[in-house]
Order: sequence, then structure tokens, then C-alpha cells
Amino acid sequence: MTRTYPKLPEGIAAQLLSLEPSGGTYEPVYFPCAVTLKSGDQLPCVYICEATKWFQYWGVWPEDDSGKRSLDILQVARVAPSQFALPARFANKLYAEGESGMGYTIFTVVFKDGSTVPYGTGNAIDFVTYPEGKGASDVADVLPHAGRERNDFMICPKYSWCLYSV
Repeated sequence: MTRTYPKLPEGIAAQLLSLEPSGGTYEPVYFPCAVTLKSGDQLPCVYICEATKWFQYWGVWPEDDSGKRSLDILQVARVAPSQFALPARFANKLYAEGESGMGYTIFTVVFKDGSTVPYGTGNAIDFVTYPEGKGASDVADVLPHAGRERNDFMICPKYSWCLYSV
């Protein structure tokens, strides 16, 4: 089933070069970022991804899945790093380990001060809600599939998919 999405605008493509993409061996290349829309609205958690590879992995277009939110790439004015994004090397470590169960992933983030926080989310794992006073630069490691026994899971922020055609 094919669907046509707009091509990636040159200005947005140039801005994506400043971001480190994530994705695993089997996943498409993801650009987790924050976007400013042409309307001036800001969205802190958006995945920008090439549509065909995205569909090959996910199997359903985001507009056809009630559990997903989508955004038109032509509405994007600017992209920037997201304050909620895990550093790509840690996201890639989680992608390499795969899902923890059918349709979900559990992992623990280890911070440089030794504290740990468990997260539970779907299979897109780049965005996390950091504890007060912590951010991406404080992450020391991630532990795939760890933290299931804990009851203090942090909630991962909602995100949107923004697909484009080549």
C-alpha cells in the first residue's frame, strides 16, 4: 500500500544535518527533534523519517493508526534538538536490544550521579521525561529490559510522526 508524502524541504533537510539520528539495524533512520511550525506552534517531540522505510518497519501509516499522531512536513518551519531526546548512542543501544514484550519496551536510564529511572513505552524510545534538574547530558547509560519490577516508572512524552518522501 503506497502513500505519497511531500518531499523533504531543502531548508529542513539542512537543519536535520545538525541532529544525530537514531534507529537500529532493522528500524528506519529517525530524527527525533523539536519543531516549530509555520503557525508558530512548537512541538517538543517529533520524529522526522522517510516514509517508505518507516512503513516497511511499522506496517501501518501513522494517519491510519489511532495510537499514532502525524504531522505534515510542509507545516514545519524549523527543527532543533529536543530537550526530551535521549542521546542517540543510548537510543541506538535500546533499539539494538529490541522490544521487551509484544509492542512495548522497558528500560532504565542511569544518570551520572548514580540515580536510575525506569521507563515503559512503545517501540519508539527516543523521547523520555527527565527527572527535575536532569537532561540528556546527565545520562550515563541505559539498561535495556531493566526496571520491570519497579513501580516508579516515568511517563514518556507524547510524540508525532512527520514523514516525507524521497
